[in-house]
Amino acid sequence: TTTKEADEKYLSDLVATCEQKASDFESRQQLRAEEIEAIEKAVEILSSNAVKGNSEKYLPSFAQKKGSALAQLRASRSSEPQERVAEFLRARGERLNSRVLSALAVRVADDPFAKVKKMIKDLIVRLMEEANEEAEHKGWCDTELSTNEQTRKEKTETVETLHAEID
Repeated sequence: TTTKEADEKYLSDLVATCEQKASDFESRQQLRAEEIEAIEKAVEILSSNAVKGNSEKYLPSFAQKKGSALAQLRASRSSEPQERVAEFLRARGERLNSRVLSALAVRVADDPFAKVKKMIKDLIVRLMEEANEEAEHKGWCDTELSTNEQTRKEKTETVETLHAEID
């Protein structure tokens, strides 16, 4: 009887843990989907005709000038599309409470577009990897829960058989 009670307590704890992890998994999946959507929108803005070609057009000429020109480049305000992207990512980061998007917004405001595009792609890859890892973990949790349930059923049947033999 104490073994059965211990098994039932373990099962209830396991069920509660799995339900909590499933809930956390769903909320992280939703956050990740929203982050990916925001990043895709930023990539769309960066890839638009208003932005396309600007880095190739302006950055090589700045790089060929003396150090003072580069200092002026860093001191000058970023381009309007770059500011739009940074503001969009900052707003989405605040709305979703995402530190990743907020950090990306800061980088977008400061860095040239090439670095931002690479960072966005790396972020998407990392988010996909995390989603896969969480899906695998959820699968493991579900398997453990069903295995435990089957074991519990078998032990309950054994206990009932033994009680019947005793009576």
